[in-house]
Amino acid sequence: MIRSILVVDVGGTSVKCGMVVDRVPQAGERLFPSALLRNADPVGSFARLVREFSAEAGLTPDLMVSTVPGFIDTDGDRVLFAGNVPELNGHYLASELGELLGFPVIIERDSVLVLAGEVIAGAAKGSDSVLGLFFGTGVGGAFVQGGEAFRGGGWALEIGHMPFGNEGRTLEGLRTDCLETYVSGRALEVIAERYGVPVTEVFVQSLRIPGLGADIDRFVRDQALAIGTAVALFSPATIVLGGGVCAIDAFPRRQLEEQVALRSPFSETGRPMDLRWAGLGWRAVLYGGLKAADDYAAARSMPSSQEKQERESLS
Repeated sequence: MIRSILVVDVGGTSVKCGMVVDRVPQAGERLFPSALLRNADPVGSFARLVREFSAEAGLTPDLMVSTVPGFIDTDGDRVLFAGNVPELNGHYLASELGELLGFPVIIERDSVLVLAGEVIAGAAKGSDSVLGLFFGTGVGGAFVQGGEAFRGGGWALEIGHMPFGNEGRTLEGLRTDCLETYVSGRALEVIAERYGVPVTEVFVQSLRIPGLGADIDRFVRDQALAIGTAVALFSPATIVLGGGVCAIDAFPRRQLEEQVALRSPFSETGRPMDLRWAGLGWRAVLYGGLKAADDYAAARSMPSSQEKQERESLS
């Protein structure tokens, strides 16, 4: 029986650790800088970080669920590409960490866990067909239908890497003119630096600085274009938006909602727009980690004949 689940959210800026015990998300999370993983032995550094947190929490995990901000192979183990923590690229992260820590490790795309949490206990509770887009250091997305994430060939909705624009924009570690170079937290930092304002004040200052205001208007329009594209592709009943960028003071939520309505095919289909804002924050990752642990336990208890039958049905 899985009682204690260690949940880790690896972002481009920080690594957050927390626990779920007896199916209840616990208070007392801890932040570590992501820079601790940017070295020649990122997996060993990751394991040391996990041990430190577990010792402080006074708990021995039965299982660990960790997000990865990027592409994960179909084996659910190898990190194909994590643009904001590239040192993890190529590592069989679940296997390598599990061997070092002595308990099972599950890795999952960050957006999948966040949206799963919002569906279980947050803004999208009770919704069946949900598109989630999250604007943080990078940009991630997920689509959940019937309680399960759509994966396509393995890593569907890594939307931050979608081709976008044609201005030759670049950010370290990313392909030229991908969506993240236009509407991510890193792209917002470029705008803030251009006007000499802190990124935490960029939306407040945009109301006072005309040039900055024009750049923020374009930033929001580009967000809406990306959201509208995803809506046209997935036809969700509900849209959930979130991420650190959307939590910055004075972020223009109403403006973005209006732009999404204009750039999505709602008028053509007669379907009303059901757009909601993610509200659980870190707790969404904890609830998503609980679902991942439940799925892991269910898969291990499945009779081998049934497991084979399910695999064959997907082939």
